[in-house]
Order: sequence, then structure tokens, then C-alpha cells
Amino acid sequence: MPFRPEDQQDRPGYFFILSGPSGVGKNTLLGIVLQGLSGVYYMPSATTRPMRPGESQLNPYVFVSKDEFEEMIERGQFLEWKKIHTNDYYGTHLPSIRYAIENGYDIITDMDVLGCADAVAAFPEHICTIFIMPPSLDELSNRLYSRDADQRNIQKRLERVELEMKYQDKYDFVVVNDNLDESAQQLREIIQEVRTSKNFKGKREVPQ
Repeated sequence: MPFRPEDQQDRPGYFFILSGPSGVGKNTLLGIVLQGLSGVYYMPSATTRPMRPGESQLNPYVFVSKDEFEEMIERGQFLEWKKIHTNDYYGTHLPSIRYAIENGYDIITDMDVLGCADAVAAFPEHICTIFIMPPSLDELSNRLYSRDADQRNIQKRLERVELEMKYQDKYDFVVVNDNLDESAQQLREIIQEVRTSKNFKGKREVPQ
């Protein structure tokens, strides 16, 4: 990703990670927050899932074929990767993270709870973790049914919610996405607070 020299910090870069159940609104929140937040770069994950209406390359993912993804696995290009939900791959590009942290650039992405555990283990001094909570499980279920006609996919996502929710106490911050504008403002304030700290220390407990 192209980094601007004026965004370089006089400290190592911070890596902000958002996690939360599928359908909780992580990408929507990120889109709102990044519009009014300069100097923080969105790092899209790579995925093999099909592009949805309104999406494009790099927004919100780097869309690749399964052959391309598996080749990247063999080359050790991922910090973490998973095959989830509909047997599609998702992964986080390791060289991009290293470059950003080593050169003082702040980056942000969304990641599942197990991937986040891998990231914290790899970069414990440079990561800020934020868990996005739904206002209720009923509301989360309604959101999923409104965006996906395949009930099997929805059921797989709902079955994973229980696992994901167990990790919330391991995160540095928790944001309940009830009111979108208020949640986006809370998320923005968290990011700004951490960025102004040269020595941010979160809970630093690696999720197990």
C-alpha cells in the first residue's frame, strides 16, 4: 500500500485490530472512521470469497483465487490465515505489517479472534485490539438474515458467535455497535488516544 511520508511517526507504527462476530458492522464502522481520520491506513485482508455488490478490489478485501492464496501460503506471506464459513480463505499479509510497524506508519484492519491471537503473539508491543459487540444476539441474527439469503451460511456464522464472544475480555477495548454514529465516534476517539501515546500498553494478554 502507498504510504505518505508526512504520515510517518517518530515511533514504531501501531497495528489496530477490530474483531467481532460476522454481521456486527466492523467494515461499516471502519469506513466511517477512516473518512475523518488521517494518517491511519486500512490494510485489507486477502480472501477467496466472491466479491459482493458494492465491493471492489481492495475494498474491503484483496480478492484472489484459491490457487493464488495457496501459493502465498507456501511462500509464507501470511501472518495468519484461516478457512472459515463457506470454505473460503482469509489471510493477513505479513510483509505489509512489518513494513508499517518498522517505518512508523499506523495501520488498521479487521480480523477474527483466532487471527488476532496470532497477531498479538507476533507483535505484542505494537498492537491495539478492539472488540466490536452487537447490541444483542437477536439484532445480530437479524442483520445476518438481511444480507445473506443462504441460511446455511447464516447458521455457520451464528454457530461461531459463541466462540467469538468468549474473547471479548482479552481485548484492549470493547465497543458496542448499537448506534452507528456513536459507535464510530467512540472508535475514532480510541484510535486517536492510542496514537498520541508513544508507549501504549494494552492488556497484552495473548488470547488462548
